[in-house]
Amino acid sequence: MKKSVLFFVVFILLYACKSEIKNHEGGKNVIKNVPIQENIETLFDDVKFNTDEEKKILEELEICNPNQKDLTDHNDPACHPKFFKFFPFIEGKKLNDAFLLQIKSRVQGFPLRRLLVFEREGGLLVKVNGFVANLIGKRKSESNHDDLILRFSDNVGGGEIAFYNCLYVWEDKHYVFKKVEQINDSNLKVEFQDSMNNVIYQTLSRNRMEF
Repeated sequence: MKKSVLFFVVFILLYACKSEIKNHEGGKNVIKNVPIQENIETLFDDVKFNTDEEKKILEELEICNPNQKDLTDHNDPACHPKFFKFFPFIEGKKLNDAFLLQIKSRVQGFPLRRLLVFEREGGLLVKVNGFVANLIGKRKSESNHDDLILRFSDNVGGGEIAFYNCLYVWEDKHYVFKKVEQINDSNLKVEFQDSMNNVIYQTLSRNRMEF
């Protein structure tokens, strides 16, 4: 096992524990400036899309087979919510012009969930981001583009799976990594935030979790 992986595993075991932001006022601990988060759980159990527009978008992307009737075929998926889930991410913009697309694992032979970010430019849908990740939350931001909480998985050293919940924010017309917020659902201590940001982002890049 490489030294970098050993260091990473030790770091997780020693320092991935819950932290608190405390402000002692009147003898009470007060948490300030915590943005409201919309938690998201995608089960891919819907029987139809919210609107007919969603199916048309999938057909425009040519990411599914509009003639497929077999909903058990992941390699040649139907244009159906069993495989695809849409989310808006720009306040005041129509879904047809900007959306997040969560794709179920095993679709087209890919073992993990993927999240694609599309925005329409010059009449065409353009992919501005791609992640091998699960969308687990969104937060409103001053940019009018929702901040995203993405959950990445990592088979550390071929052993147990580690999960990283990471914050992505909109900058210069695409989403960029801001920080890792949790490892295995435990918050990071403030003093280890910067170093773990570097370690986790290097891991995501090495594993090609952004594309």
